[in-house]
Amino acid sequence: MTNLLPVTPSEPVARSNSDLHSLRVERVTKRFKQGEAAVEALRSVSLSIPVGQFVAVMGASGSGKSTLLHVLAGLTWPDEGRVVIDNTDLSQLSDDQLTSFRRRRIGLVFQAFNLIPTLSARENILLPLLVDGQALPAGRLDSLAERLGIAQRLNHRPDALSGGEQQRVAIARALITDPALVLADEPTGSLDSVSGQKLCRLLRELCHEQRRTIVVVTHEPTVAVWAQRVIVMKDGQVLTEFATRDFHDAHSLAAHYQDIVNAEAIEVTP
Repeated sequence: MTNLLPVTPSEPVARSNSDLHSLRVERVTKRFKQGEAAVEALRSVSLSIPVGQFVAVMGASGSGKSTLLHVLAGLTWPDEGRVVIDNTDLSQLSDDQLTSFRRRRIGLVFQAFNLIPTLSARENILLPLLVDGQALPAGRLDSLAERLGIAQRLNHRPDALSGGEQQRVAIARALITDPALVLADEPTGSLDSVSGQKLCRLLRELCHEQRRTIVVVTHEPTVAVWAQRVIVMKDGQVLTEFATRDFHDAHSLAAHYQDIVNAEAIEVTP
């Protein structure tokens, strides 16, 4: 599938090049009005994520991590800076082009699943293709459902599925269009701890096996530890980042994360 608008139109898009970055965020700022004041939810945020990397974005409530995800998904426009996904500059797209690009190249997974209750699991998964008028590639749904462990549940409606099954249907829906980037907003928030850990393992396996670029927004170290890289946000800015390979479990990662936050608090204290 070709891009709608390459960053450099004169150069061919070569997604097979492993050096390409699935995602680049360049000096992004996002402001919201609160009464007469303007609050900066994001302040000159820059980051880059290579193809096939699993990244967790951590931060407390109000840190800007959910706003960042909405900007990455093209659900809200930044006031400054730009977001480049799969070699496409979102700022150069019209509203219709952005909607089409998001449907085809960005897979979204939400905490609340957002499944349509009157549709079967199969129909929920296929919805992005149907809305876009695309044909289903032979075998894709069957192989995806088998991989996600929901092959026997495709004819059931959401109310007949467990929370974990509903989240897997939501992931299948996000993956059915073969997106360049998968974004997940607190994807374990509505799940019990066992189902949540199974979901995290599944995301990591999808990243490794299919070279999916995955960004998960979370405040939970038990989720972040499954990623390859953690980006820490506070007050709309990126404080730092670190690789998870240096931590043997969620407890040690949580301690390191808290050290980062505490050090920042001490540094800004007058």
